[in-house]
Amino acid sequence: MKLLPILGALLLGGCTQLEPIIPPPVMDDPECRAEAVRSPEVRAIRREINFDNQTNVRRVTTEEREAEARLYEACLRRRGLPIPGGVEPVRRLN
Repeated sequence: MKLLPILGALLLGGCTQLEPIIPPPVMDDPECRAEAVRSPEVRAIRREINFDNQTNVRRVTTEEREAEARLYEACLRRRGLPIPGGVEPVRRLN
């Protein structure tokens, strides 16, 4: 009976190691969206994906979305357009 809580804690602890997937960035401007999605940086991140490893998929997806959002906002700044506001997504500390 004492083993059950320990095993439960170990199982729950293992589940929390997955990287959270942040929601995809809202990109309303078509030119900046195309620039962000097709950038060499985002393409390089996509090449790292390994669909057999779900932890890798979550990490790469998170990095990809963060890069897309950053590049999209940089494009908007260069063009002198307003940057969408809001709360910054929570990022997992390693």
